[in-house]
Amino acid sequence: MNAEAGHNSELTPAEWKALKFHHFAAISAQQVKVAEQQAEYKRLRRLAKADGIVLSDIDFMMKCAEIEDPEILTDRIKREAEIAQWFALPIGAQPELFGDVDREPGEDRAAREGEAAGFAGKDCEPPYDANSPMGRAWSASWKKAQEQMLSDLALAMEKRNSEQDGDELISGHDADDPFAEAAE
Repeated sequence: MNAEAGHNSELTPAEWKALKFHHFAAISAQQVKVAEQQAEYKRLRRLAKADGIVLSDIDFMMKCAEIEDPEILTDRIKREAEIAQWFALPIGAQPELFGDVDREPGEDRAAREGEAAGFAGKDCEPPYDANSPMGRAWSASWKKAQEQMLSDLALAMEKRNSEQDGDELISGHDADDPFAEAAE
């Protein structure tokens, strides 16, 4: 019998074959979906690149959006800034400046965090008490960032679309666009 020991070891060869083909079909169908999604992912990256976006910037933005412990990222940036200094590269910032984040006033930090959440299209759910000064600063910055991002995006789409000659246009109504609902 081809079955390994375990809960399926009592299967007949025909049952084992049927079970394998069942999983084969399910995995094959999922592979098609993954390939379609990968093609769409590549298409979106090509569009961004055609707009002059450096794709590694998008990748870094994705890391920033997903990071749970900001200390990991700031430590990496400090190390990279220090290494860049070793090579006398003009990085525009001293690595020790990153260490002063903890000295930033709470409302300023909350406002900066709200702005980042607004530009990232996250829900307006401040991590602070909504009625506290930090919560109000976070929410106000989130709203301002949303308004600014939507305004800037509308202008960018208008400019980009006016430059296109029938190629794929940005419509602002992409089904997967998290900002489409907010723009309407």
